[in-house]
Amino acid sequence: MQQVRTLPPWRASLAVGVLLATSSLAAPLAAAADGYVPQEGEGTNPITDRFYLRATFWRASVRTQLRIDPTGNPYGGTSLSGENDLGLPERDNQGRVELMFRLRERNRFRVDYLLEDRSGQVTLPRTVVFGDQTFPPGTTVQSTLNWRMMGFTYTHAFLQTEHFELGAGLGVHLIDADAIAQTPDLLQRHETSVAGAWPTLAVDGIWNISRRFALTARGQYLGTDVNKFSGSLADYHGDVQYRWKRNFAVGLGYSYIRASYESQSNGTPGRLVLALSGPEMFVRISF
Repeated sequence: MQQVRTLPPWRASLAVGVLLATSSLAAPLAAAADGYVPQEGEGTNPITDRFYLRATFWRASVRTQLRIDPTGNPYGGTSLSGENDLGLPERDNQGRVELMFRLRERNRFRVDYLLEDRSGQVTLPRTVVFGDQTFPPGTTVQSTLNWRMMGFTYTHAFLQTEHFELGAGLGVHLIDADAIAQTPDLLQRHETSVAGAWPTLAVDGIWNISRRFALTARGQYLGTDVNKFSGSLADYHGDVQYRWKRNFAVGLGYSYIRASYESQSNGTPGRLVLALSGPEMFVRISF
């Protein structure tokens, strides 16, 4: 039995995120102190909303590739498909929560959270090297892959009209991934965890089509390849929403998220690629 941890645990990263969010929320208070007065009609469309809470149901298709190398042995692990080789579900019903705070007229601060936990069980048709454990053919293996991601994104609208807004900015995503493989009969178990913060470049746009209908879209991406580490994070979303009441909207959308991580370091060499995509429906409360 062996457990490998590389970076600070999720609780530590989450605490940092909460501090970032708290400090950012001081901006609206400062704006009020400066004498800013909301204009008449604000809160009636996505461009003039000062705040919103969005709760989303996401029917996601999931694809996973992973290789957990033995300690100090890059490329020594078996390349696996999480769905085909480990029996992880190919589809998952997801809940996603998002908050937005508008700071003055043109600045937006968005917080979103995603939890992706899946488990599977298979009888291996071949030998699998998973970290510091080797599972022989015919072994029944139970596997778990837990993924948590919390994003903080700031954008500034460099183009804003009554019906259209286009902004750009920066984001940071706090990510925690935990992969476990075990066979209770043979008392074999290996767990590897990776946690850290990932920055992104962000673009978002809003088209207020009419009094009740609006289109929104956004994208975030950044990739890097430094020394013995490479990785990327992409997060894209688009939706159409219907303003049913002044402060309540419903909508349909589509999201795509892809995270890639590969390390050749002696600590935790390995590779993980997780991609989620699919339609979603949501409710949105705004003020």
